[in-house]
Amino acid sequence: MIKQQILEVINKYSRFLISSHIHPEGDAIGSQLAMASLLRGMGKSVRMINSDPVPKNLAFLPGIENIENRLKQDEERIRFEAAVILDCAGLSRIGKVQDMIQDEYIINIDHHVSNDRFGNINWTDNKYSSAGEMVYGLFKSSNVELDTESALCLYVAIMTDTGSFRHKNTTSRTHQVVADLLNYDLDPPEIYERIYETKSFATMKLLGEVLSNLQQSRDGKVVWCTVTNEMLRRYELDPESTEDFIGMIRMTEGAEVIAFLRELPGEKNIKVSLRSKTDIDVNEIAKAFGGGGHPRASGCVIETDMAGAEKQLIRQIKLAVNRRAGA
Repeated sequence: MIKQQILEVINKYSRFLISSHIHPEGDAIGSQLAMASLLRGMGKSVRMINSDPVPKNLAFLPGIENIENRLKQDEERIRFEAAVILDCAGLSRIGKVQDMIQDEYIINIDHHVSNDRFGNINWTDNKYSSAGEMVYGLFKSSNVELDTESALCLYVAIMTDTGSFRHKNTTSRTHQVVADLLNYDLDPPEIYERIYETKSFATMKLLGEVLSNLQQSRDGKVVWCTVTNEMLRRYELDPESTEDFIGMIRMTEGAEVIAFLRELPGEKNIKVSLRSKTDIDVNEIAKAFGGGGHPRASGCVIETDMAGAEKQLIRQIKLAVNRRAGA
């Protein structure tokens, strides 16, 4: 069984690096924190390092101060024997952290259908709602007791990646796992408020501008919006403040594919988030630009300016819509 194999591998090593994808969100951060707790419970030394900072709305999670996003100046190289990479379809998705990995053993734990199985041992299964649900399974297969802090981190990981249990990746197993996590004295209303309902006035003003410029295809099946660096500067906001915008756009009646495009700071690159409300596979759309994810939720980066990215992306989406209509 793959969980036991992973635990056996963990027992062989003492020093671990834990990392996840660039622009981390709830599942990436929550599963990292819980995985670190599991490893420490097994007597291991752990460092968590990401390419990008932790989003502000996750700052309340216990142990968050232990996640690094840069090396100390006097440090030439991280000393570790094995790396646990969570929630990443490919090793390049961990950004600059990839440069820290040479010949170390890699444990790949991921639920994306597009995973390229880059690890020495790979637990990749898109039937799981989240990496958090998979880490929960490791806890239950180990001799380490799940504590309240880890339960909170896993709950946040699962809740955010299922869209608060609204998305199609929510299964009966997901609810069984969450039912167990709720036995650890968690407060779901407070957790939801901290993550989704604590927005600055400036963020709400930006959202209003984004919604006022919402675009759709003639048939209404494709809906998209854009955020530029100039807009972020005008409202004095960080890019992470826009992470939940696609959830608002997804509510548009008649929309089948939803796209959110945002300029990356200091680059002529556009980060794209895609959602599908039908059987149109947005993972295939994202793969056309070197990205990936899930059939109903995927992302990519298009290396051009906003106008070029918008043109290329919408053309690709319309091709997918038309292929489905002609099937």
